[in-house]
Amino acid sequence: MKFKSLILQALVVSLLPLSVNAQKNVSIDWYGFVAAQSWINTHESVAGAEGFLYLYPTDKATVPGDDHDRNAVPQGSWFGTMARLGFVLKGPEVFGAASRAKAELEFSGHTAPGSVLYRHAFIALDWERSTLTLGQTWHPMNDLFPSTVGIAIGSPFNALNRSPQLRFEYFMGQDKNIKLMGAAIFQAGNPSAGALGKSYNYIRRSMMPMLYAGVDFTLGDFKVGGGLEFQRITPSVDYTDDNKKYYMNSLCGMIQAQYNKDKLAVKAKTLIGQNMSHLGICSGFGQVDHLDPGRIEYAPLAASSSWVQVQYGGALKAGLFGGYMSNWGAGKDLVVATICGAENGTIDKMWRVAPNVQYNVGNMNLGIEYELTTVAYGTPQANGTVADTHNVSNNRLLLSVMYAF
Repeated sequence: MKFKSLILQALVVSLLPLSVNAQKNVSIDWYGFVAAQSWINTHESVAGAEGFLYLYPTDKATVPGDDHDRNAVPQGSWFGTMARLGFVLKGPEVFGAASRAKAELEFSGHTAPGSVLYRHAFIALDWERSTLTLGQTWHPMNDLFPSTVGIAIGSPFNALNRSPQLRFEYFMGQDKNIKLMGAAIFQAGNPSAGALGKSYNYIRRSMMPMLYAGVDFTLGDFKVGGGLEFQRITPSVDYTDDNKKYYMNSLCGMIQAQYNKDKLAVKAKTLIGQNMSHLGICSGFGQVDHLDPGRIEYAPLAASSSWVQVQYGGALKAGLFGGYMSNWGAGKDLVVATICGAENGTIDKMWRVAPNVQYNVGNMNLGIEYELTTVAYGTPQANGTVADTHNVSNNRLLLSVMYAF
């Protein structure tokens, strides 16, 4: 019944644009892809979308007196399928601006109903030098991502977040080569980590959206930009003290650059900040350890995450991706048991090397990608850093056939 309900909802969504087109003279552009992928992992790993969205290997699993890693068991998935379907609506002018809207769904999994991911749904108004966007789409820190075969697009080294937002962009310069951006962002499918797991309730209870400001410069074949985000969440509420809220503030910043000329493309990005779990970066927060048991204070964990990719070619492209993430700790003594974040704050560092080759022929893309991802796991310390580390690695081979339209 659940599967039939999903099909019915998809049909309703697909018919709505047709009705709008008939009544309001709105044009519709459909797009998407169908992909078949096979992968092999040499270690148990954290992944989403039934293994399509790969992140990193889990820690070792041992028993007392036996150092053998029970998670080092190779796994594979053959001919797994996924599909993405979206449409862009373009309509008449509204308030002197060209109007458009976009919606996109992704389907993955081997068995019905599988996984259905709600990716984009937003309305946009485009004036000559500005754009106003309202709805769910990429977080501004996702403006640039690497050209990988895997759908994780470089995560967890690269930000991976789609959120509801109100975004305003203004273009300056004779060629509109300078873009200023401001956004108020809430959380939905990519929320912050907390004591009750990942949830958008931490930011909803704060009554304040995340605030983002950024700028991009385009100089011929070169583009560079950056941005800063302020976030305020409410990790806990004391219901015995008139619903008293305890808040925590955090900042994170991003710089990025890309160069495209002829067959060469070079991209790079660095994120540095606090409590970036909503971006898929391995950081979080914890409760500050006070002598006064009645005082509650939270401190964010800081981290840095960087990646670079070089790609060369035409129809046949070869690329090399490299990523590195480091946990910087909190700068304050925390109650270790309260640390919230990826793997309960046990990750110190992480790195990846991933070459790939892609071949485009007509509407079809053929790709092969190898990923070596290593995580330094250890014991969380009072200041949020990690000590006594050991490395856990996974080798992943991915084969992909994708038909896009």
